[in-house]
Amino acid sequence: MTDRRGARVERRSVSRVVRWGVPLAVMVLAVTSGCSLISSDDSSRPAPSSSAPASSSPGSPTPSSPSRSSVPSSTPGDADPTRCRPDDCPELETPSAELMTSGVNSSNVDTAVPKYLTTLLDDLDKAWGGWFGELGWGDPAPGRVLIESGTTFATDCIDEDGVSNRIPSDEANAFFCGVDEEPNGEGQETEGSIVLPVDTFAAIWDGNVFGVPSPIVGDFTAAIVVAHEYGHNVVFRMAEAFGIPDRRLPKGKNSELVADCLAANWAATAYQRDGLGPKEILQVATLLPIIGDTGGATGHGSAVERARALTIGLTGPQLNRQGQPVDCLQRYWPEFFEV
Repeated sequence: MTDRRGARVERRSVSRVVRWGVPLAVMVLAVTSGCSLISSDDSSRPAPSSSAPASSSPGSPTPSSPSRSSVPSSTPGDADPTRCRPDDCPELETPSAELMTSGVNSSNVDTAVPKYLTTLLDDLDKAWGGWFGELGWGDPAPGRVLIESGTTFATDCIDEDGVSNRIPSDEANAFFCGVDEEPNGEGQETEGSIVLPVDTFAAIWDGNVFGVPSPIVGDFTAAIVVAHEYGHNVVFRMAEAFGIPDRRLPKGKNSELVADCLAANWAATAYQRDGLGPKEILQVATLLPIIGDTGGATGHGSAVERARALTIGLTGPQLNRQGQPVDCLQRYWPEFFEV
């Protein structure tokens, strides 16, 4: 893997058993009924050269992103990885707060989009914070960067001569960077941050999803992207807590698919709060062809593979219960359970 400040950003154009039948049917039909995949070419901004290869560790994908390039070598505190085992791991509980709707329209986009992104991050902090807290693994809340309209953000995940590390507010990407240190939701400086370009997210409600036209968009298009980036953060925090070496990080495209799966764990909590129905699942299904690997792109998983990861996160591998983190870990990060 590259040195801690050598990770790069990939730039490409461009989540309890109850009534899951309708949402799953919508997802499966959308993915398998012949809808064409949209080419995910690199964006026009230059990417770092191969002298600083992208790490395969917790990075981001929806659409793609920088990743953390190394993992601490020591295990802090009294955190115990065996408290989450394949046969015994806490559930991700549903936050008590109602899931907010964005209310985005042409007249309020400047204020409504940042507010919605913030409430999504707040909700994810509550859901995953409860899970980490039950396990005694500390606070997983990441740093947050909302790149406001007309501004840029200098990420430490790009550190290469001749390549700008400044990300504009209309960057066709969203990502998690393990070395960016920014305030979390409580204002505490935190290493490992989620970076969301506000203009790019605002365009979603106009049918422009990371530079690709999409006929079906809405709140959950944005929500699953943010939840995916948070999934990378979850893997990062777990690897950090236990000093997990490179050889035991998710392999290849599993580093992206596990983030999809964890995103769908959170989406299951949205379903429990009546915030996820056929309309929202259709938004996710329409997103899959945009973010899936096509045209020779590799590393993130095809639309079908990503749909499978989301489904496991929603309903478990047997489609018989609300999906849980342990389902995602067993399928996409089995190395976590190795001694």
